[in-house]
Amino acid sequence: MQKVTKPFNFARMGTAEEFKNTMTQAGLPFPVDENVDVLATPVKLGNKVIPNRMCIQPLEGFDGNPDGSPSELIFRRYKRYAEGGAGLLWYESITVADDGRCNPLQMVIKPSTVSEIKRLVDESNAAAVAKYGRRPYNVLQLTHSGRRSTDKDWNPTPLAVVPNPYIDHHNSIDGRSGKITFATDEKIEEIIQGFINAATLAYEAGFDSVDIKVCHEYILRELLAAYNRPGKFGGSFENRTRAVFMIIDGIRKNLGDKLDICVRLNAYDCIPYPHGWGMKKEEGVMEPDLTETIQLCKMLVGKGVSLINISTMMPRYQPYGRGYLAELEGSEINPYAGTYHLLKATKEIKEAVPEGVFVCTGLTWLEQFGGSVAAGGINQGWFDIGGFGRQGFAYPDFAYDLMNDKTMHRYKCCVTCDKCYDLIQKGHCQTGCVVRDQEVYLPLYRKNVQGK
Repeated sequence: MQKVTKPFNFARMGTAEEFKNTMTQAGLPFPVDENVDVLATPVKLGNKVIPNRMCIQPLEGFDGNPDGSPSELIFRRYKRYAEGGAGLLWYESITVADDGRCNPLQMVIKPSTVSEIKRLVDESNAAAVAKYGRRPYNVLQLTHSGRRSTDKDWNPTPLAVVPNPYIDHHNSIDGRSGKITFATDEKIEEIIQGFINAATLAYEAGFDSVDIKVCHEYILRELLAAYNRPGKFGGSFENRTRAVFMIIDGIRKNLGDKLDICVRLNAYDCIPYPHGWGMKKEEGVMEPDLTETIQLCKMLVGKGVSLINISTMMPRYQPYGRGYLAELEGSEINPYAGTYHLLKATKEIKEAVPEGVFVCTGLTWLEQFGGSVAAGGINQGWFDIGGFGRQGFAYPDFAYDLMNDKTMHRYKCCVTCDKCYDLIQKGHCQTGCVVRDQEVYLPLYRKNVQGK
């Protein structure tokens, strides 16, 4: 990862009010509430209930088995999540096809792996029931990695849908590039059918919902920005969103209302038009325009897809200045400004689509004040559920502490050091928290990152 600037010393801030005042003075007026009780309240979603308003977001550990099934490290991780108390477990990205893996150890959902994936869900649920008398609401994120695809030896095998001069030279987890293949309409239709088939398997595995992943740099997100692609999957808004709705309609045809459908969606791409989604339609201008994002969210809710997790390329990137290009150029990144602007965009989308149930992204950057911002955001109508990504690696029981101690303990929090990312980007190995889960991940870090 590139250098990030950290102008705030959270260790010296004693209260949420002090955090709020400091960030507001810096031009980042995060919503903050010292009373976090709202996080323990349930959310009704159709005929199901999410037990509380805390979500562990999909975060791959790069630690599946080569055949695509979950490893013992994955069983360990989700048991810790379930016992940690979050009411919404958004299971990590599982690809719908072997050629869509972003790393050789990503899980793949297929007939040969579904029984082990079901065991993963069952055992995680049992751990939550044993501790809380209820299980979480479980979402499985389905994906095809598209231009982020990788073969069994970690070599990039990018499958793109349209040329993109901003990122064509950067299409693997470690920054390397491979020879890009551009997907035909027939290949896109094959991937669409893969999502539909995978949803049926996810239902068999016991998930409450599947996430049709439309975020970061993966293929369905790229289709949203395929302004320059000819044919039925490019150009117009209808064409660029066609694949998402074909998947939704196909799942409904097969399963009816037996399985919920949700999406994790980029609010904007931090790449200028016509190569980025959710950006002002002036070539080269780095400025967000949420018009199409709001239009898509309204259409999704109209289709019964009411749970929407708002993200971007990564929350550290601002939709202004150099945006995502800062990562590629080696520029210094301000993750707090990026997180604030993403939460602000989530607020704007929520206000325009009040019927949706929105999960925010980026709270881990705020360390021990993430819970207070989650509570403030919910109470002030910015979003409905607080989403925590890397915090789950470091602090799987943050939800338990917020419900019982009314705070997140700093000594347990993610320190945003990026060592978990170094494990995958530099070490090409399993990842987790090197600082807070040292028994498992410090030896991997020493061997695969420091030892190289």
